[in-house]
Amino acid sequence: MRSNFRTNIRLATNILLVIVTFAIALKITPIAKVYQEKNLCIKYLKHQIDRDELIKRLRIVKQANPSSICESILNTNT
Repeated sequence: MRSNFRTNIRLATNILLVIVTFAIALKITPIAKVYQEKNLCIKYLKHQIDRDELIKRLRIVKQANPSSICESILNTNT
């Protein structure tokens, strides 16, 4: 009976680890998106990517001013 109890504890522990891992991943995803946008803006301001690439990757309208959008993205606190 004792060995069966230990197996159940290990199984429960593994299930909890999987659940916690997915919870952490879901919590980190929006933060990663913000940093990706910031990195894109920094590359745009350093002229490493062009305007069209920035518009496509940020999914903004072509009439928008990318410089002002990048300023607002870079000024937000995370």
